[in-house]
Amino acid sequence: MFDNDTFASSSSSAPLGTPPPEVVDRIRKQPECALLWAVLENGLTDYMKYATATGRRGKRLFREAQEWVMADDPTWLCSFLNICHVLDIDPSYVRMGLQRWLERQLLPLKHAA
Repeated sequence: MFDNDTFASSSSSAPLGTPPPEVVDRIRKQPECALLWAVLENGLTDYMKYATATGRRGKRLFREAQEWVMADDPTWLCSFLNICHVLDIDPSYVRMGLQRWLERQLLPLKHAA
């Protein structure tokens, strides 16, 4: 689905890059999946971009992205959970990757303090 480098760099403006082949096929068959992919990519980009933010706005944007990713809300069409299910992406896998990535980002900050 995603390779190990998906969460490797915080400087990437598009952490997901090209959708996996299964998602590309789904987008080809169901064009609305392209919108869902864009929403997913935007949420994960905000999560990664603002993870180490120090300002109020950046911290708020990270918190909102984190809450969106971690919420198990099956009632909202554009919830992280529903988007992952529609695109056939394992939400637990993505969440685990993000948590590991975040720990690596925060580790240097903890040592500097």
